[in-house]
Amino acid sequence: MKKRKVASLEELKREYQSICDTAGRFQDELCHELTKLITDNGLKLGFPIQKRIKTWASIKEKIINQGLKFKSIKECQDLVGLRSVFLYRRDLTKFEKVIKDTFIIKKQYDTSERLKRDQFGYASIHFIIQLPKEWLKVPTLSEFGEMTSELQIRTLSQHIWAEVSHELQYKSLVDVPQNLVRPIYRASALLETVDLEFERLLLEREEYRNKIDQNINQELNVDNIEQILDGLLPLQNKSYDEEYAQLNKELINKGINDTEKLRKFVFDNLEWILSRDKERVKNEIADSEQTGCITCPPEAWERVMKGYFYTHTGLMRAMLNKELGIY
Repeated sequence: MKKRKVASLEELKREYQSICDTAGRFQDELCHELTKLITDNGLKLGFPIQKRIKTWASIKEKIINQGLKFKSIKECQDLVGLRSVFLYRRDLTKFEKVIKDTFIIKKQYDTSERLKRDQFGYASIHFIIQLPKEWLKVPTLSEFGEMTSELQIRTLSQHIWAEVSHELQYKSLVDVPQNLVRPIYRASALLETVDLEFERLLLEREEYRNKIDQNINQELNVDNIEQILDGLLPLQNKSYDEEYAQLNKELINKGINDTEKLRKFVFDNLEWILSRDKERVKNEIADSEQTGCITCPPEAWERVMKGYFYTHTGLMRAMLNKELGIY
């Protein structure tokens, strides 16, 4: 078989221009799938997934500076780049497993392992991923067979350090003015401590939640509200981003300020609200069939298709509105 020759910069540029639209669709599809995986696994992002298509100028610079030789622009594994920034360090480990179970992993490395003792830099786990072969059987995904993407995952604290160190251009001790060395080390240590303290906070929160006694009346807080609603309301209705703090204020304003009153309130209204939830599903489907369009938000329509409409906080607000005579 005849080997393909190394492509010239001009040939690579033409191929890059021809593939950009496909890369954009691949990027959007990956972003959608990753967001769903994160949501389904209950992981917490610091902000929505970041995405980018590498510019031709950046690719050209990389080829020249690193002496790379490509036969095709598709060999540029980070042509499509995605970054997931999580609130908690524990979510990195969980997401690593999700990625390995879902995608083809072409390469994986941790940037912190490359740093010498006198170097500064950000900690970030990088994957080069490809869609699994069974996905490519779907007609809308078949064009992405040869596409790869670089996926970075890090915590919010790691991301802050990455952005600051990049802006300051402090990559090692020789880059730093002598009088700024201690502040740099101090800032780096503080951000690492933030991650550790968040982990400790989560552990102590879990310990508190496990010790909540259902038989003892307590003032409401976001943790015992969530636990009570999980026990009394259908779990299928629960959303990953329930607004318990806001609900707590609304309950207190209604005079429902302890766990005993909350349980009684839910018991008294449970049959009505579950009936109301089914009715809302029927109405949403009927409206969509009649008008030919969906009027509720996409996430709500997803729930409608599964046979329910309200989230846990939505169910509670409907109950509160009933008490106010709105329903």
